[in-house]
Amino acid sequence: MKTAIVIDSSAYIPDELVKQYHLVVINQPILFGNHLYREGVDLTSTEFYERLRNDKTVPTASQVAMSEMQSVFTKLASEGYQAAICFGISGGLSGFISNLAAFAPSVKDLDVYTVDSKLAGAAEGNLALLAAKLVSQDYSIHDILSKVTELQKATHFLLIVYNMRALSNTGRIMSRSPFIGAILSTRTILTFNEAGRLELVTNAHRMNRAFKKAKVRLDSDMQNQTDNVRISVLDADNSELNKQWCDELSSAYPHAKIEAGKIGPFLGVHAGYKSMGLVWAPDWKTMVTDD
Repeated sequence: MKTAIVIDSSAYIPDELVKQYHLVVINQPILFGNHLYREGVDLTSTEFYERLRNDKTVPTASQVAMSEMQSVFTKLASEGYQAAICFGISGGLSGFISNLAAFAPSVKDLDVYTVDSKLAGAAEGNLALLAAKLVSQDYSIHDILSKVTELQKATHFLLIVYNMRALSNTGRIMSRSPFIGAILSTRTILTFNEAGRLELVTNAHRMNRAFKKAKVRLDSDMQNQTDNVRISVLDADNSELNKQWCDELSSAYPHAKIEAGKIGPFLGVHAGYKSMGLVWAPDWKTMVTDD
């Protein structure tokens, strides 16, 4: 069955991998006031964070219209695709994937499968890349989705938020108790729970201290799986700190695959400027052998 892999732009998969695995990228919409931008098309990460620092307008994350998705599916069907597996940022941050799941049964000439990653950024991207690699080796839809679920359950994501004001504004956190107000100016470590909602892990006064706390959790998981692990360091316009963390992790885990990634505009609406992310999971490339 000829199957397409559809992924939303907030996964920030590098262009070379998008081309290599023939991914279909859906560009997420972002609003600054009444002006609509499409992530990665007319709003780069650099432009977004510059506006976030200097513009008094608070950005909001919008949603891709289902009419746009219908156009994507119609085009795929015309190109001979029989199925599409669609990945989305966690439903705890956006209604995109739940809306798409409700819309999918109405699509004609194409079987549409939806996957709520319950994750974000590179963590979501890894799921789509695994699926694409499996598609390239003619795995069945059932086996692809089973492998994706396996990777999803083994993935860890920590979001180290520089300032909690953005998440407090969007309301995309498990608890909005008065305690949140007490940590607005601290570096807060969050994770996705089983439902895909962000919840508090702990907090620290400085980024280097937050990294040490995050690394304690990583160290614990790495004790029994030092090989075939992929660790992604993500930054919201904080490339210098990203390199510092990557260098430290490379020294600590010489056998792991360490890579730098981005917290782009769509996820940045929630995370805010200078935030960081840490993702670790089995290396998706090693979960299927090359024929």
